[in-house]
Amino acid sequence: MDILNLASSAALKYSRFKSNQLSKKQSTPIIGETKPVIIEGDKYDGFSVGFAKKIVAPLSYTNKKYYMAGFKTNNVINGVHDPQTVSAMWIDCNDNEGIILVSVDAVGLTGHDVNEIRESLSEFSNMSGCRYIDISCTHTHAGIDTVGYWGPLPFTGKDRAFMKQLYDSVGYVCRKAYENRKTGKLYSGSIHVPEAIHAGRYPYAVNDRLSRIRFIPDDGTKETWFINYSAHCDSLGGKNSTVSSDYIYFMRSAINQRKKTNVLFSVGAIASVGIANLSEDRWERSRLAGEKLAQAAFDISEEIELSAKISFIHQPYLAPVDNSILSLMPMFGVCTSDFVPYEDSEVGIALVTEMTYLKLGEQKILILPGEIFTELVYGGFSDAENSATGKGPEINPRPLAEICSDDNLMIFGVSNDMTGYIVPPNDWILHPTQPYLTSVRDKFDRNHYNETNSLGIKTAEIIAECFKKMVDKI
Repeated sequence: MDILNLASSAALKYSRFKSNQLSKKQSTPIIGETKPVIIEGDKYDGFSVGFAKKIVAPLSYTNKKYYMAGFKTNNVINGVHDPQTVSAMWIDCNDNEGIILVSVDAVGLTGHDVNEIRESLSEFSNMSGCRYIDISCTHTHAGIDTVGYWGPLPFTGKDRAFMKQLYDSVGYVCRKAYENRKTGKLYSGSIHVPEAIHAGRYPYAVNDRLSRIRFIPDDGTKETWFINYSAHCDSLGGKNSTVSSDYIYFMRSAINQRKKTNVLFSVGAIASVGIANLSEDRWERSRLAGEKLAQAAFDISEEIELSAKISFIHQPYLAPVDNSILSLMPMFGVCTSDFVPYEDSEVGIALVTEMTYLKLGEQKILILPGEIFTELVYGGFSDAENSATGKGPEINPRPLAEICSDDNLMIFGVSNDMTGYIVPPNDWILHPTQPYLTSVRDKFDRNHYNETNSLGIKTAEIIAECFKKMVDKI
């Protein structure tokens, strides 16, 4: 038998063995539906917003090995182009309650890490009236490993001291953003930037819209922009060993060269979507993309002023794990994930994860833990004739934008957990003898790598069902 067939079979058997042990220690938790939180101010017809930013970097990249996240394992970092940062944006309606949106220049964080950060901020949350902390990662493939997948396997790529610094830095910017709040107005606008984006998998659906939430303070000081674009931060490529936030660095720099602005960023529906090949030189490609997106942000000509109301539902849920390879990672201490027994999965476990439906005034935002395919959000599924399975879009869940009746739905991806790709069921195939270990090519000779880094085929349907319930409540 092929060695990879043996490895795949052994991984599944061992995962099931460990899940059986887990089921003897604990039962599957019952996760109830949460209630909406609504924050409305009555003191002022506007918002209060605060911003803070901090560099997260070790004292030296040479005295200790740090591993580059996002492409290959055991890629030791050899330099720094621009340091990783964390930024926070406090938002309230001039009342005694608010929320915080955090943006981290990192490939991702597990839900376990996010919840530890939130727990460390519990006293602050009680004092400030903070009702929700979102921690979105930019998913840069040129940063220190913050998940663990990219170390010298079977060992973790996470460095304990760096993770503590990251935890502390998130806490710092949350507190400072609250202290720095000012009154003003929030606006939402968008613009299409098709020349900066590239889809790598059929049916080549993309959301080329750059969205911006803009805060203008009443005192005329520096504005705060939260920018959202649906392209992977991987334009520097797998050969790179230099730390950078990729095109986001060049975007932020270009914006600030023209107008001093606080800039946060989140990725949207980025599965199999990256920056366009604007240059064969990887650094030049990243620079050109960042500058194009910066110019686009300035070119937004139509905005709506958001009414002073914040509504959200923060909903934990169980995500069945069929992927035996990913299930092994926390078992061997590579990463930290919160698994529980779950009968209705291939491995016998589920991941306790979360999603949040947020409305800032009229702007709808869905905060998701993974990398979702564009067509699952905005439509454009493959038809039966051209899908990998030969099945039509009717087996897929309703697009999320259709569920909330808003084509301008913003997605904050890779947020509050690291759950992998979310793939349309009618285009889902696995290797017949090495599932989740080896990618397979379909009858059209198209690569299906994404499935190997997904929790399983049920993920998309579970998210859509959960979202439908959330939308019905707000």
